[in-house]
Amino acid sequence: MRSLEASARAVGGVQEGFPELKNDLLLRAARGEPTERVPVWIHRQAGRYLPQFREIAEKNGYMKCFNTPEIAAELTVQPIEKYAMDAAILFSDILVLLPVMGVDWKMTAGVEPYAVNALSTPEDVDRTLIDADTVDLQDKLGYVFESVTITRKLLDGRAPLIGFSGAPWTLLTYTMHGKDSNGRDNSLEFIKKYPDSAKKILENAEKLVVKYLIAKVEAGAQMLQVFDSWAGILSEEDFRTYSLPYLLQIAKDVKGGLRERGIEPVPMTVFPRGCGHSLHDFENSEYDVVSLDEDVDPATARKELPSKSLQGNFQGKFIYDDEDTIRKEASEMVSRFGTQGYIANFGYAVEKGHDPAKIGMFVDEVRSTSEQINKKRHEETSSAAAHA
Repeated sequence: MRSLEASARAVGGVQEGFPELKNDLLLRAARGEPTERVPVWIHRQAGRYLPQFREIAEKNGYMKCFNTPEIAAELTVQPIEKYAMDAAILFSDILVLLPVMGVDWKMTAGVEPYAVNALSTPEDVDRTLIDADTVDLQDKLGYVFESVTITRKLLDGRAPLIGFSGAPWTLLTYTMHGKDSNGRDNSLEFIKKYPDSAKKILENAEKLVVKYLIAKVEAGAQMLQVFDSWAGILSEEDFRTYSLPYLLQIAKDVKGGLRERGIEPVPMTVFPRGCGHSLHDFENSEYDVVSLDEDVDPATARKELPSKSLQGNFQGKFIYDDEDTIRKEASEMVSRFGTQGYIANFGYAVEKGHDPAKIGMFVDEVRSTSEQINKKRHEETSSAAAHA
């Protein structure tokens, strides 16, 4: 399927065949290394708020956009060209894994994506679920991996490329989201009625996600993020049963799998949205970065995750405000997090109604504030050394 297959050969743990990375701020921040300013990017930054995105999407249709590697690559790079973002995240959808699991999905204008053969009983699970160990991902999702490779080359080293996946729990919710039924409600009912079948789905999804993420790194991804977008609908107790164990295992198995292939593990981010109650559970995990939603206090996160880099958590609602407010809130956010071991992002994502010019204000303020803080710290350190 992929003519570009050899582009990510591992020689001494280094991906070959790609342009030299000129901006490694994101990777340094993820690893807790010193950075001259805070790197910034935004969830869904390749999206409908950009006129140039809408032009391509309306011409081709959403499904064709992420099914066609050249189009997906072009859309992924748009925010880099407009804002010089410090990361590119592949334009794709977490739902591409559903058919590989045995669940077909459909998207039509004005309707939330839904599963055509949504799961609702243990019999559905036994009849439908495809064993992840038997799946040939290159055959089923080769277009995604080709998109990664083309994008990496198109970026020309301007920013690292992030590959992502939905987490097992979030994938489970979508397997139960029918055209006329809500997957979040259905999944919560399912785990109470059929806990064993729920765990069967989750265990299978965990293995599939691991294979998927490893393949993305082999194709050229330089960092990975796991989105558990619907983890917050679970109680704290259920989160520890139906989400957390699988999130932890994914990071362990992905990094182990890369090492087995002679590839240096890339940094990994986890986004357990709505689960600020369990941040400390990621302190001893294999994740390098924990992404925070809007409700998490930075000081609390630093206390509970002292060895991890943090990402987040600007409130997107401020983008609808005036420039002074946007800059004030962005500056205060950077000050609260600090400039080291930190990646600026939204607590959730860019919305269709966001003004591109105001997104630019946010990005600019993160950069200028963090540079000013670092400059002041350097001057103070130099002065103290001179008087020592």
